This record gives sequence, C-alpha cells and structure tokens, in this order.
Amino acid sequence: MSALTPQRLISLIDEVAGPLVPPLAPQSPLVGPGSAITSMQLVQICLRLEDEAEALGGRFDWTSEKAMSQLAGLFASVEALCDQFNRQLEH
Repeated sequence: MSALTPQRLISLIDEVAGPLVPPLAPQSPLVGPGSAITSMQLVQICLRLEDEAEALGGRFDWTSEKAMSQLAGLFASVEALCDQFNRQLEH
C-alpha cells in the first residue's frame, strides 16, 4: 500500500478547505489555536481520508473510541494525522 505523505495530505486539505493563508506545513496544527481549519472542514477531510484509505485497500477509522480518546494528538499537526493514517493503513 502506498503511504500518505504530508504534502499529499496538505493537497487534500487544500481541496477541501481551499488554499489556506498562511499555507500549511507538516507541523501546522489542525485544531486549536493557530489552526485555520473549521470543525466542518476537519470532518470533510476525515471523510476524504476514509475514501483515500478505501482506494488503497485499507481503512481509516477516525470515529472509534480509541481515535476519539487520542483526538488532540490525532489532529495535533498535518504530520500527526498523516502518521495515524499510515499506521491504520498498515493494519
């Protein structure tokens, strides 16, 4: 399976949210202070990641109890979400 890179995730986020100013970087937060992404956009991003995982023959579950308990860490940055996506894709 092909891993999701931070740059590909940034492109996906730009497709959902439109180009953000300032542009996202791998360390950019996706929630909390400093995030330009709304909660609705975050849900749309996660739905797109579900589709992406399915296209790659895997699964991305951001609604499980385990994912919800790690919510702050999951969306701490572009890189963190990318890492979680790739970990789930491997299992």
